Amino acid sequence: MAPRRRRGADQDAAGQDDAIDADALANAPKNRPPNTAFRQQRMRAWQCVLTPKLIVTIFSILAAIYLGFGAYLTYLAHTVRDFSFDYTDCQKQAPQDGGPDNFKAVPDGLISAHFSVPEGSTLDPNKAFWRVEKRPFEFGNESLNIDVCLVRFNIPEDLKPTVSFFYYLENFYQNHRRYVNSFNAKQLLGDAVDGATINGSTCDPLAHDPLGSGKIVFPCGIVANSMFNDTFSSPVWLNVAVSPNNARRADDNSNRTYTMKDTGITWPGNKDLYGQTKYNNDQIVPPPNWRDRYPNGYNDKNPAPNLQTWEAFQNWMMLAASPNFYKLYQRNDVDVMDRGTYQVDIALNFDTTLYNGRKSFVITTLSTMGSRNIWPGIIFLIVGGICLLLDIYFILSFFLWKPRKLGDPSYLSWNQPSAPGANTQTHAPGGL
Repeated sequence: MAPRRRRGADQDAAGQDDAIDADALANAPKNRPPNTAFRQQRMRAWQCVLTPKLIVTIFSILAAIYLGFGAYLTYLAHTVRDFSFDYTDCQKQAPQDGGPDNFKAVPDGLISAHFSVPEGSTLDPNKAFWRVEKRPFEFGNESLNIDVCLVRFNIPEDLKPTVSFFYYLENFYQNHRRYVNSFNAKQLLGDAVDGATINGSTCDPLAHDPLGSGKIVFPCGIVANSMFNDTFSSPVWLNVAVSPNNARRADDNSNRTYTMKDTGITWPGNKDLYGQTKYNNDQIVPPPNWRDRYPNGYNDKNPAPNLQTWEAFQNWMMLAASPNFYKLYQRNDVDVMDRGTYQVDIALNFDTTLYNGRKSFVITTLSTMGSRNIWPGIIFLIVGGICLLLDIYFILSFFLWKPRKLGDPSYLSWNQPSAPGANTQTHAPGGL
């Protein structure tokens, strides 16, 4: 059933419309914006007209900038000298018996070196030797025999400071979501965080002692537990007297250690995130993977580490965005690393074969842009090359192949012969 219209409804609606129109007219001058250039959008403006000359000029400038900067970055990358050695399979392939001189040649493919080798030099950076021996390491009151990989390699030219020593891991995903969050910031800062707070944090599953003692793991979480714990000695220069530059360096047949320090290897601001723990040694236990270093747990003779001064730990806690990454281990900012044969001893504690990964150490110099990285220069050269090709194309197109007058109306679509009515003649009114 349709609704019935109330008598007089049409007259009421018309009256309401008249009242609204009257109100609008009365309020119009008040709501209207002032008649100024800013409020009425009549301000003067500059609009770039991309003329052929302007386009060619822009691409010429861009090509010069990118090609010049790319060439400079490429030059800096090639001034860096570095030596990289993959020692993942040292325990499996290097000889373990036969005495201190039983070194074996390293298989091909494990060394990457970038040097300017002098003509006639006998120091081949792509040849190295290794062997494995067991050595006792003291941890508190305990002694533990650990496999040590001894690597002998050649440095064919002097390396000027700063000389940096990195370790390099492949296929280790520090960017996993649960891994990234697995730590407690207050505990790292030195606070004695209680068990309830640790339980409610992201340290799980390494918040409390896995052996069931109920003690808190310090530092808790997966990140600290998985810390890279291979240790490297400073490089030792072997047989100084018989090395190529013995006449001005030494007069005996002794070895010389090129001392590198493990301080100054992290950003200064990182130390503000760490502190000496306020836990007592009997309140906490080390992470499971730290058991070899703390076989009897934390005690007075082997106390919990001071995270504020342990820069290697701070570097590890700076999580990498990619599965292949470098981390600085030690450096020398003062002394030249003389060319010669060197030996580095590596205590093998970190097993990368468990996750199909690999590990290497890298000795490198630094340029203004840091360590060796050719890709920024290559990217700039590619972009500069593209700009140069476009520049040449526009020069040929605008000035040689089909030059045309800028703003010629004959090129408009409706002035083309194929446009409807383009050839129709228009006659004046009254014409014959």
